[in-house]
Amino acid sequence: MSNPYEQSEFQQPYPAAQSYVQAPTLPSSNAGWAVVAIIFFWPLAIPAFNHALKVHPLWMMGDAQGAHYSSNRAGFFGKLSLGIFVVLIVLYFAFIALVVANSY
Repeated sequence: MSNPYEQSEFQQPYPAAQSYVQAPTLPSSNAGWAVVAIIFFWPLAIPAFNHALKVHPLWMMGDAQGAHYSSNRAGFFGKLSLGIFVVLIVLYFAFIALVVANSY
C-alpha cells in the first residue's frame, strides 16, 4: 500500500495558476475639457460635449472600447480648443505689436 501523502507523478501539488484579467474601468467623460472648449473656442464645444455625453451610455451598453474612444475624443476637442485659443492670442499680440511698431 502506498503512502496517501505521496505525490504521484501525475498530480500537481498546487492547482495551475489562472491568468487574471482585470475588468476595464469606466473612463472619465472628460466633461471638464468640454467646458474648456466652450470657454475658449465654442465651435469645438459641440463635438466635445457630444462625445462626453456618450461615454456613460456606451459603457452601460457594454461597449467599453466605444466609451474609451468617446472619452478620448472629448478630451482631444477640449485640448484642441485651448490650443487654438493660445494661437489666436499670440497672433493678436503679434498684430498689435506690428501696428504699434509701424505707427511711429
